[in-house]
Amino acid sequence: MKFKKVTALALASVMALGFTACGSTTDSKKEEGKKEEASVIEMKFPTFLAGENVGANFFIPQVERFNEKYQGKYKIVIEEVPQAGYADKMKQLAQQKKLPALVHAPGSGGLDAQWFKQVVLENDMAYDLTEFAEEHPEISEKWIPESKKFCTVDGKLVCKPMSVLKPMGLYYNTSMYAPEKNIRDMSVDEFVESLGDNKIAFMTGENAWTTGLLLTSLIANEDGGLELLNNNVEDKLWNYSDPAFVKGVTKLQSLLQNKATSNTVGAAYADAANAFMSKQAAIICNGPWMVGEFAEGSEDKWSNDFNGADVNITIYPGNIAISNPSAYGEFWISNTASDEEKEVAKAFLAFRDSQEEVEALMLAEGGVAPKYTYSDNFLSELEKSPLLYELSQSTNEETKYCAGIGDILPASVGDVEFGKLLPKLIDNTLTPEEFCAELTKKAEEAKQ
Repeated sequence: MKFKKVTALALASVMALGFTACGSTTDSKKEEGKKEEASVIEMKFPTFLAGENVGANFFIPQVERFNEKYQGKYKIVIEEVPQAGYADKMKQLAQQKKLPALVHAPGSGGLDAQWFKQVVLENDMAYDLTEFAEEHPEISEKWIPESKKFCTVDGKLVCKPMSVLKPMGLYYNTSMYAPEKNIRDMSVDEFVESLGDNKIAFMTGENAWTTGLLLTSLIANEDGGLELLNNNVEDKLWNYSDPAFVKGVTKLQSLLQNKATSNTVGAAYADAANAFMSKQAAIICNGPWMVGEFAEGSEDKWSNDFNGADVNITIYPGNIAISNPSAYGEFWISNTASDEEKEVAKAFLAFRDSQEEVEALMLAEGGVAPKYTYSDNFLSELEKSPLLYELSQSTNEETKYCAGIGDILPASVGDVEFGKLLPKLIDNTLTPEEFCAELTKKAEEAKQ
């Protein structure tokens, strides 16, 4: 009996030691995990490229790839901000001197160049990326020269320049509209005549994006229109009485009254896209990032016998491609960020401009990277995406590139007032001349 007690006590002691050892190992691992987590530099990034925003389809997985590559070192935490409220949020944070480390460049998210110049640059809120460029010559040498020049202010590189241009054109449904020749090679009048009874997916809601793209092409086709658009990017256009602008608006009015879908007034982007993908419209103007909407796996967005395989893409009549190389890039880093946050932000900018990520972006959203030498894998993958390949082949040596009206209008005019005035153009409350005069008035108010 005594032997049994001793054995039992010994066994209990061994088990206790065993449990203690296991507990020590677990605690040790927890401590290691805590130390590793504590060593990770975390950067919160408020962005509109999240949630339902179409840009989130590529951007969120890209951030996840960055976090995976730098696991244990850096981590970006996305904070979704609705696009309509992004500019106001950044302006408020700027007033409070609490800007996030990474901010979208002017021209995106409603941020305007005027605010960027008068508030950010004049108060030295933008971190100088010159040293970053020197430390990463393999990246900075591939930035688009016009964008690099535009982003350099008083010797400081205030935004990361663009690496990729995304020419914007128009998509058309060949089951509804089959032009006899390439739209690119048509005049505007030929294009309008070729439409027959087919409709265009216009919109007046939000920033009237699809409508603004077509208006851009109409202005660019007028005498002096191309120069008007391309020469007013930096300082913006504040008066819209130029004949090229008025004539473009005149042609737009006719198209809105005769070729627009019935849901145009008040339509947001989602409404315009739905009109195209339900065969209410044969044409929609948009950027190359829309190609994924027509691929296999997106059938849940289609209705009324729409088939993504029927969609083609090209540039605008008159051989016009909407793409502005003389512009701010995608992001800038705020000076109020901590050194650690700046470290993460710079690492992300370098990651985004790596060969692999640039090619992944173009395969997902289209575009061209003039300074990059494409890999064989990229070229073979591009051919598997008929629409992106089609768009890349739609430009030629005679193609004329131009800035969009979104690039030349002050942000408040382009993002709000332009769309608000369009219904009055449609119902003849305003003539084209009066429409342009009202836009000019709104621009003058925005200056104050």
